[in-house]
Amino acid sequence: QERLVILFGSIAIGLTISNFTYLWFIRNGISVEEEVFTLNSRHTHATGIPEVVITKLMLTLWTLGSFLHTVFDLGLWHMKACTLCRYQGRIDERLVQWGRVVGLFIVMVAIGVGGYAVLLRASIEYRGEGSIADEVEESIRTNEFYDIEFDDKRSFRFLLGYLVEFVLALFVYYPLAVTILFSGVLGCGGKIPILGGRPREMKREARYEQRKKDPKILKALNLDEGSEEDEVYTTGSRSEANSGSSHIH
Repeated sequence: QERLVILFGSIAIGLTISNFTYLWFIRNGISVEEEVFTLNSRHTHATGIPEVVITKLMLTLWTLGSFLHTVFDLGLWHMKACTLCRYQGRIDERLVQWGRVVGLFIVMVAIGVGGYAVLLRASIEYRGEGSIADEVEESIRTNEFYDIEFDDKRSFRFLLGYLVEFVLALFVYYPLAVTILFSGVLGCGGKIPILGGRPREMKREARYEQRKKDPKILKALNLDEGSEEDEVYTTGSRSEANSGSSHIH
């Protein structure tokens, strides 16, 4: 169940980042079709493969967008797993429950905001008869909330392009980010939580084992065990005395 929540959250935040970046381009008057470079432009006739135009929007989504997508996935995973709730082998169940509830709330917000952004972009992408693209773009430029009507005509073909960002975030940026976090190179020698990675966890485990071997702690444990034995002995003596008195009567 928790993995499904994380998966839906990943898809939702990817759509949110992708489409809000698109809307931000429109808001600031930046052409979403502005070409940066082309691939296979010289060998199209020989290979039969059409040239691929790389736009500024694509580069933004495939770099910054995918990176933010990965950061959200990692943050949500740590929140749902509650890695900060674990201390010296104990887990604070109350914090674990709060982490799961907050994570679910964030996912629901991402789904709602991402769904609204998808509908706005779909309305802009449709340029056929009955298009409301100009009205939507004008409301974005004037920072007005556009009231969506579900009977408006839309085009969702742009969702195919989202798959590229999703694949990059899931299979390229995510493994790289996890490897960097696990190595602990960003943790300042294991001093920063989460960023400390495996070296930090090993140091914490070593400190925990050292505390277990500390003579003071062992002495306290021995005293506790001795008091428990005395209590058992006293209880046994009382029971024997009671049984003896019952035999006399």
